[in-house]
Amino acid sequence: MKIKPITYLGILLSYLTISGVNWIFKTYNGEQLNNAQVVAKEFIILALVGVLLILVVKGEKLGLDSIGLKFEGWGKSLLLTLAIMASTVVAIIIGVVISQWMGWSFGESKAFDALSLWTVTLVTIRAGVAEEVFMRGYLLERLTTLFGNKWFAIALSLLPFALLHYPGQGWAGVLVSFNAGAVLTAFYFWKRDLKANILAHFLIDFIANVVPAWFV
Repeated sequence: MKIKPITYLGILLSYLTISGVNWIFKTYNGEQLNNAQVVAKEFIILALVGVLLILVVKGEKLGLDSIGLKFEGWGKSLLLTLAIMASTVVAIIIGVVISQWMGWSFGESKAFDALSLWTVTLVTIRAGVAEEVFMRGYLLERLTTLFGNKWFAIALSLLPFALLHYPGQGWAGVLVSFNAGAVLTAFYFWKRDLKANILAHFLIDFIANVVPAWFV
């Protein structure tokens, strides 16, 4: 596949959307956003995911399968989702153990404490969709084509993904996210099934951040 000029816009969009939108909202509203502000922020990010998908189809003249997004084979995707989740949980545990050994503590962010459960659920949905579309499906595919080296593409996608989690989570969050991202990247290159990645990413975040509140 030949890289088109508009692809560079897609790469820029993938790199800057999440961190850029978060920075704008926190700059003008402070670190502690309320429900309405978080909902607006998350929908803006999801809207920009839609812009990227349109760019793929209309601008690059490619199918969504060019970023691993296929809408058939749901049975296999669900089984793959379970495998991704299990492997990612192991990677997260390893990251937590190493962080404890290094004396790193997770950030003390209380951002979710003031939010409704529905808002937190929206955040987990956005994280699963946006982070996988931007950082896995689009960047991995286009950077591999651009540089002709998947390992370089992995580094250029995985490191920014991990660093996205530094605010509020610290270096422990970076390490844990790096480990989880490495698993998600490996499964993506193995099966190129982005919907399985999205589902696994969402469910891990949902189970960690939403499900415990059901029992409080």
